[in-house]
Amino acid sequence: MKASDSIRNISGIGPKRAEAFGEHGITTIEELLDFYPRKYLNRKIMGSFQTETEESVTIKAVAAKRGTLRRIRKNMSLFVLPVVETLENGEPVKGEIVWFNQPYLRDIFSENETYYFFGKVVIKNNRRQMYNPQFAHESKLEDFFILTPVYPKIEGVPGESLKKYMAAVFKQQMLIKDDLPKRYQKKYHLLSKEQALKKIHFPDTPEDVAEGKGRIKFEEALKINIGIMNSRALNGVSKISLDNFEALRRFAKGLPFELTASQLKVLDDIVDDMKKGIVMNRLVQGDVGSGKTIIAVACAYLMALNGYQTAYMAPTEILANQHAANFKQYLEPYGIRVELLTGSQKAKERNAVLATIASGEAQVIIGTHALIQDSVAYYNLGLVITDEQHRFGVKQRGRLSLKGETPHTLVMSATPIPRTLALILYGDLDVSYIDELPKGRKKIKTYFYNEKSYPKILNFMADEMNKGRQAFVICPFIEESEEMSEVKDIQSVFSEVKQFYGSRYRIACLYSRMPAEDKKQIIDAFNSCEIDLLVATSIIEVGIDVPNVSVITILSADRFGLSQLHQLRGRVGRGMHQSYCFLVSNSRNEQTIERMRVIVNNHSGKKIADEDYRLRGPGDYFGLKQHGFPEFKALNPYEDFDLISETKRVATEIYNSSDKETMAYRARIIETFYKNLSEISMN
Repeated sequence: MKASDSIRNISGIGPKRAEAFGEHGITTIEELLDFYPRKYLNRKIMGSFQTETEESVTIKAVAAKRGTLRRIRKNMSLFVLPVVETLENGEPVKGEIVWFNQPYLRDIFSENETYYFFGKVVIKNNRRQMYNPQFAHESKLEDFFILTPVYPKIEGVPGESLKKYMAAVFKQQMLIKDDLPKRYQKKYHLLSKEQALKKIHFPDTPEDVAEGKGRIKFEEALKINIGIMNSRALNGVSKISLDNFEALRRFAKGLPFELTASQLKVLDDIVDDMKKGIVMNRLVQGDVGSGKTIIAVACAYLMALNGYQTAYMAPTEILANQHAANFKQYLEPYGIRVELLTGSQKAKERNAVLATIASGEAQVIIGTHALIQDSVAYYNLGLVITDEQHRFGVKQRGRLSLKGETPHTLVMSATPIPRTLALILYGDLDVSYIDELPKGRKKIKTYFYNEKSYPKILNFMADEMNKGRQAFVICPFIEESEEMSEVKDIQSVFSEVKQFYGSRYRIACLYSRMPAEDKKQIIDAFNSCEIDLLVATSIIEVGIDVPNVSVITILSADRFGLSQLHQLRGRVGRGMHQSYCFLVSNSRNEQTIERMRVIVNNHSGKKIADEDYRLRGPGDYFGLKQHGFPEFKALNPYEDFDLISETKRVATEIYNSSDKETMAYRARIIETFYKNLSEISMN
């Protein structure tokens, strides 16, 4: 049996099982072995009925009776087994073991016999209970204390069957391919790939799991570093010739406001890049409202002066329209032509725009993913800017760059990225930070309330609107959800708000499924202060820049991630007046309260991102796949950041090696790094 063989070669896997595995991308033996357990059951961890537990523990106890079976409803039964645990000091502790819908258990247990139970201890109304635990009689403990892997669920493949298939593979004399050169395995005391997989799938101790995963993590960390090195190496000599750099300073001085020291430093970084004669790849990261857009405008101005076009790709049409208006405001007085290109434009309008792009008349082109379509031919593309990078995959960023002769690339991101992820997500880019807000901006006062306070919040919003200010009410859902009836949908909230205020204010509703023309009309009306209150979904997360908005209320705030809440809060506080953010949720879950406290007490996007990632984990935090990176099998970028840093030196050695074996390994690493780059939906 070879690693490349089909899983159909394993006894017991027929066409249906193979199809079920295929749904999870498992078609070969190698892919099956790379399907790791999501956790391990360690029944050696002992507990007591004295203490409630969050994790499962094992308790040794004697059955006080044979147990009682009760019918709760027609299709539900309850079997309760009273037990007694004896503490080390001889003191007895009574407990109850409860199973649902397992009536056969009444014939399993014998009074005064000793059993081991594995589950979570729950103490409620002075009753100490375990629900649906695993168990074994004291005379049948052969397999009970073995560390047991638990795999992610595959529909149509029972968990026990999956373990049997794994065991069947390891019984074969199979050569498992191990690309990592032996000298690195020896130098860093690493297991072979085969040894590592055995310890991951069939460990004796938790230490075995750590040692096995340690080998896999090491190689995944190497892949990150080598892939990034290769991406940087691809940044060749720039064919773009620029001068007139002094004009950039004159442009900045001619603005109706003064740039901050951070903004000027970022412009200096960009100019330095362009003077080096190599292709610029730079990330400009700044908090919401920090003034990244004007940096992009200034760069487009410089490119136009030198005869080059700038393409600015925004993630949504709302944001594209907003930027087109801003760019025109600043650039058209200098005779620089700005055009908008989006997917919703009618054929006649679109064709006219395409013609100006191809002829070079359009010097700055603002758009969505429409900018990278085959029908778009640029006359002389010199600069590519992608906005809100988390909405684009690595391939899409690259595809836009291919539209020109090695154009410079600028990535603008307001999404706060945890320090532990910055190296991975943007390792191929140089980074500049805008770490201060424009002068005169005030911190947004943020509060967390339950829904009982909602009418008071609406009255507060009325006070603000009476001052001539505008406001947002944000909902997580467009439509009502039966599964989450406690979460209000946008239509219900819109009706309630209109009923509460009557005809006193101009109120509108905005969500993603509306026709593009309707969305544009509403946003234009809101931008021109013809709408006082906008009830919307998170569609307004980016693309709304109205200095007159002073208050935002976010309903069911627990349904949003912290970074998204920070983005939404950033829709207010863009003027000189005091602004407010109200987070509303009835959830009293401890983690929800902790997350809301993070937003209330912090205004730094970096701090919030770190906390969000810590609380939600790597699986949730706007997934790495979305950034264009393959999933990690063992590596946790947050917990293993030190390993990623430590392997950078090893990666450098491998990348620069002229040894034949090492060069072959490097080639395979680079191939797999790019193989799974994914593009996300642009909806």
